[in-house]
Amino acid sequence: MIPDEEINELFAVPSPCATLYLGLSDQMDGIAADRAVRWRRLRDSLAADGADGATLGALDEVVASLGPQNAALAACAADGRVVWCHRLRRQVADRAVWGSLPCTLPMLAYRQSSVPCVVVLTDRTGADLRVAGDGLRFAGEVVGSDDEIERNAPGGWSQRRYQDRAEDSWDHNAAQVAEAVTELTERVDAALVVLAGDARAVQLLRKHLPPRVTPLVHQLEHGGRHPGRSDRFHSQEVRELVEAEVRDRTRAVLDRFAEDRAHGRAIDGVPATLAALVRAQVGTLLVVDDPGDDRAAWYGPEPGDVATEPGALARLARRAGSPPTTGRLADLAVRAAWGTGAAVRVLPADLPGAPTDGLGALLRYPSP
Repeated sequence: MIPDEEINELFAVPSPCATLYLGLSDQMDGIAADRAVRWRRLRDSLAADGADGATLGALDEVVASLGPQNAALAACAADGRVVWCHRLRRQVADRAVWGSLPCTLPMLAYRQSSVPCVVVLTDRTGADLRVAGDGLRFAGEVVGSDDEIERNAPGGWSQRRYQDRAEDSWDHNAAQVAEAVTELTERVDAALVVLAGDARAVQLLRKHLPPRVTPLVHQLEHGGRHPGRSDRFHSQEVRELVEAEVRDRTRAVLDRFAEDRAHGRAIDGVPATLAALVRAQVGTLLVVDDPGDDRAAWYGPEPGDVATEPGALARLARRAGSPPTTGRLADLAVRAAWGTGAAVRVLPADLPGAPTDGLGALLRYPSP
């Protein structure tokens, strides 16, 4: 997860600036060459829009620094230097914007798609724990303290006793795994807990998970504790579960938006949304990320200084000693929301139920 502090750095970038998003390559035999071709096209676009040579040169260096590694890049540069840079583990669309404000929507969309997810690969001796969010990382190993795991007991009168001892050992180990899974789930505030591995171990683990965790649980058909061919299947299944969770969250926000508009707790359209941002009334800004949307508005030094016309900021301009600045509407709306403590939900273009004209808000308190 990209922390708030890094997003804050983006909003502190000098003006004007170049924002670059350069995605992963699908040319595995020539990653650097493919990236160079795509960057050259974006570079030409930035130059045509007015980006200076020194700033473009700084971006040249950061793109070249990726080398043959297939990493995506988000960067912002101004005054001949890269002032913000982040390597990304998942795909983003290629994009380059030159303007008075950084283009933060792709980064915020990337961030909201990084849903914390605990992945548990278990067998009857313990489990490996991973956290999926911005990539998949190893988070620890649980080694059960009971080692009476063999159920291949001798025959005769002793067979049932050996089977019971093995079953008890598996159950104790599952209880230890459940404790570790619960602690990790709470620590990362996971939205999903994904289980894979030995069928009996998964069954016992589910029995020991507390009620606050069980609603988050999903079980995979593939995957196990030890690396193998099934790893690629379970990784794909985890990605699909996370993507479904992101879609569900977006749908829930839009459902609430539709309901709240009828009760004065949500607003729709550009003029009403900017007015609510001025009043710091916005709880969650809903903004459609359309790369072709070049509508402009005006903003002043403070985050809430926004308007569709410069005259509306004339008094603020006299107080600040500088005229208002024009910027891309979506970017200055996001800046105003972030600066006034509102959440931001980025929506894809053409999504049913999205706000009129690509801008709307859930309010902290109803409109008068």
